[in-house]
Amino acid sequence: MKILALAFLLLAPAAHAAAVPAPAAAVAADEALSRLKAGAKRFAAGTGRPRANLTQVRATANGQNPFAAVLGCMDSRVGPELVFDQGIGDLFSLRIAGNVADEDALGGLEYAA
Repeated sequence: MKILALAFLLLAPAAHAAAVPAPAAAVAADEALSRLKAGAKRFAAGTGRPRANLTQVRATANGQNPFAAVLGCMDSRVGPELVFDQGIGDLFSLRIAGNVADEDALGGLEYAA
């Protein structure tokens, strides 16, 4: 229960949180794929970028502007942000059992777009 409370406190919009971020310029599909591939190479090589996670949580508390959506498996071993070496708010991650893109999953991806 302590962990849940801590997560809520970290993710809840705080008085010191930044205003809703302005929408980022649209990223072309080939540029998004290039970013994901480069991140995957960094992850595989163990040379991921250092992250200021708490700063990123605060910066995205009132809004998000991910450059890509990722449909992945509901697996506790590794998340898309880690495997693609991306920061908090960079990816819209939809994780479901079996990677089956049913109507609900497609609705989630439509929301991300």
